[in-house]
Amino acid sequence: MSGQISVTVTRIVTLFLFGALCSCAWLPFGPGELRFSNAELTERLAKRFPVERSVGGLLDITISRPRAETRIVTGVAARFGTSFDITVKLPLTGKTLNGAMSISGLPHYDAPSRSIFLRDAKVDSIRTDGMPDALSAALAKAASSMARDILEEKPLHTLKEDDLKRFGLATRPLRIEVRQDGLVLLLK
Repeated sequence: MSGQISVTVTRIVTLFLFGALCSCAWLPFGPGELRFSNAELTERLAKRFPVERSVGGLLDITISRPRAETRIVTGVAARFGTSFDITVKLPLTGKTLNGAMSISGLPHYDAPSRSIFLRDAKVDSIRTDGMPDALSAALAKAASSMARDILEEKPLHTLKEDDLKRFGLATRPLRIEVRQDGLVLLLK
């Protein structure tokens, strides 16, 4: 009888250990990732707009309606970009010009603040219908300054403490990637 109990206990322990190992097999011990779609990032950016700035009484610029988009150029680091509607009022003439602006930057994860920023923000294109040539340079300079303020100084997203935990285990960001549908923060 003692032999039967020991065989039964051995089987139970074996089955328990086998079940425990099988249940752990689905845990992702490899790198994980946090995804931020273009739609999510557009929604976060939209909370900061419209942004207005006056340039020496010559131009009143309003940037609105951000649209996050991925720009992957072969042979160049992938840039994350946004397109905006732009309205330029010319107080001296009373004209209002409408157009579009496109800004991109390199995504960067800042560990101390747990935030994603865009670095090296630059204006890729700016177009307004009927802009006088004499004011085009002022518009480009003001738009570049606004791009830095909008995208480099303020995070695209700040992670919560819980975002960096998976199954109760702390993870740490390895790098951030630009993909067709948005940004991905790879975790270890």
